[in-house]
Parts: sequence; structure tokens; C-alpha cells
Amino acid sequence: MTDFLFLLAKINLAMAAGIVLVALLRRPMRAAFHATVAYALWLLVPAAMLASLLPPRIVAPLAPLPHVAHPAGAQIPAALSSARVVVHALPLDGSMALSAVWIAGMVAMLLYLARAQHQFHKAERLGAAGPAVVGFFKPRIVVPSGFAVRFSTLEQEAIMAHEKIHLARQDARLNAIVALLRCLNWFNPLVHLGALWFRRDQELACDTAALGQVSRVDYANALLKSQMWAVTLPLGCAWPASEHPLTERVALLKRQMPTQARRWTGAALVLSLTTVAGIGAWAAQPAQVAPASPGHNFVGGIMYAQRNGNGGPASFLTLEAGKQEKSLGLWSSHVTMHFPYGMALADNAIYDFDTRSNAGGKTITLIGHVKLLTAQSGIDGLPGQRLVFDARTGLLNLDGKDMPSGMPKFVLCKKDCKFTDR
Repeated sequence: MTDFLFLLAKINLAMAAGIVLVALLRRPMRAAFHATVAYALWLLVPAAMLASLLPPRIVAPLAPLPHVAHPAGAQIPAALSSARVVVHALPLDGSMALSAVWIAGMVAMLLYLARAQHQFHKAERLGAAGPAVVGFFKPRIVVPSGFAVRFSTLEQEAIMAHEKIHLARQDARLNAIVALLRCLNWFNPLVHLGALWFRRDQELACDTAALGQVSRVDYANALLKSQMWAVTLPLGCAWPASEHPLTERVALLKRQMPTQARRWTGAALVLSLTTVAGIGAWAAQPAQVAPASPGHNFVGGIMYAQRNGNGGPASFLTLEAGKQEKSLGLWSSHVTMHFPYGMALADNAIYDFDTRSNAGGKTITLIGHVKLLTAQSGIDGLPGQRLVFDARTGLLNLDGKDMPSGMPKFVLCKKDCKFTDR
């Protein structure tokens, strides 16, 4: 769940930046290029969201990373710069509480929108809802039972022209996606403000397109009559939308339609801004420092494996560092030791171990910012500066304090030996 919360935070930062940018530009763009171009400006938000999910830049290190020697000739990088690795390793922390709060908020927001949608459909069954476009899989136009009486023929044509544009542009489905984003990101006030502004720009863009097909006078009359029946419709496009101020829509009727050249200029500007927003969201991610020599970095393996007697159950201890996360295009810079009772993270590692004889070293030492992570009471989460695993005793020693590792004491294997120290 920690991974998801981290991803959610990234997406929200990108969304917030995109919404703020659109909020600053939507009115100037509408004044310069009319409402359709201002509506297209909302492409900046998904562009920033998707760009934030791309792998970050990989940069070369400014200076070689310090290394310690490994008997097999490999090197173990020393810097522990990946705090995210520690977050992943923590067993039960604040991430569980945050997850519970996020789920509760999402469910509450979902119920709120579902109630508003249910009220609309209840009014639809009574013939008191609409005009509107509803439906995700099969969008359709809904009109109230007194539609033909309340509006003149020309006014009906004006309203239907508007709703047909909503159908052609798939606006009902877009609004359903926006509603889903509001549920997932309920804690972000900018997402809710952005949804409101998006719906307003959507209606103004449809008004602009419809004015090319019907009379402005008939359109204005239809707007004035329909405001008395304004409704909230989360998953659809309501003609008398409750969240849209009538003054903006009437003021739009006074403006001249933009020329073809002006529309093309506005479209080019939106495309440029969308590209810049995407590149900016991607570049805003912290760059990942690549190892100096990734081809020669030690990437882990079985450092020590011991059977409980020849041919008995086996226990394994591994040491990893500089492990490449190919799915993300990242390189971690840390040392991790895994043992039966848990794991430990540190800056450096010293490997002094000989499995081929009773003589020679029998220790693995982790040095610098050691974090011990086990399920044992009183041990889990202990910090330290030096952790020594001694195979002769099977114990761990953290800054002078002994504790079990789960590994048996070292016994030279003389029969059925299939383990290596790498």
C-alpha cells in the first residue's frame, strides 16, 4: 500500500500544478481565442499526470561512490541514498493508518456523488429531469415531460443542438472520469475546484459550438427559461447545470465567433502549453543518480548458506547492493542483508567470510546508519552504526548487543555441499 500512496502523492502534485496553471490561463485564453480553446486547455492536467509517472532522468554521479572490497572482486556501493527502500521495508507504520483514512474518504465521496446521481434518475422517472445527457456506456439525451410545452420549437432546437454536441464530444464519459478522480483524490481541494471549472468551460465550449447552428436569441431564451430547473448531475451533462453561473453563458452570446486563423492559433498554443506541462512535470521529479560502473556493481546473491547438519534443512543469508530496478529504470544505492529473522540496511558492508575451511573469517559486518528490521519484540526498528553477523555463534551484534539471526552455527560442510558464498 505504501507504493500506492507514494504514487498517489506524485499524481496529486502533478494534477495540482496543472489545475493551477489552467486556472490562471482559462479566462485570458477564452478572451483571446473563445471558449472552445479554453476548454481544450484542460489537456494540461492529464498530460502532467501521465508525465509524472514516467521514469525520472538518470544522471551520472558527480564523483565516484566509495566502495569496499569484496573477495570475489566485486564492489559494494557505500551511500545509502534511497529512503524509499527503508519505507518499503518497514512492517506496520503510519502508511496503514493513511490508507484507511484514504479509503474512508473515497467511499464517502463516492456515496455523495452516487446520491446526487440517484436523485437525478429519480426525477427522470417522474419526468422532471433534463434536458441533459446521461449514461456512460450508452449516453442518451433526457428531456422533461413538459419539454414541448415549456419551450418553443426554436428553443427546443437550440437545446437539442447543445446536447448533441455533448454526445459527439463524449462529455458525459469525460465527466464520469472527472467524478472518479474526485473520489480517488478527495483530499485535494484543487481537484474539486478543477472539476467545477472544467464543467463550466465544457458548457461554454458547447454553447460556442451550438451558436453556429441556431439563433442567439432563441438560445438566450432557452437559457433563461431553463435556469429555474437547474440540477446537479455528476455523471452526465445537464443543460441547466446548477454549478454554472448564467451570467457567463449569456455574456458569451454577445461575442463574435473567432476566425479560422484565430482558432488555429489557439489550438497551436494549447498544444505547446500541454507539451511544456508534460515535460515540466517529468523534469520536476528528482533525478536518479546512476552508479559509476553499473556493469561491475555487486547485485547480490547467496553469501552464506548453512545446513543444520549434512543434508538437513538449510538457512540462507544474502547481501545485496547496487541492485538495479529495471522496471523503473532506477539504481538503488544501499546495502541490504537478509537473514531468516529479518533484514538490515546500512551504508557499507565488509565481507570477511570463508566457507571452504574452519579457518579464516566468519563475519559479515554492516557499517553506518544501520536499520534493523525484524518481527522480534524489542528488536524491530533498532538503529545503530555497526552490525556484525558471526557465523561461529549464529548471532547478530548491534553496537555491542547480541541477538539471534535465525542462522545455525557454522559447520564445515563435508557431504552433499551445493552452496557457494555467492
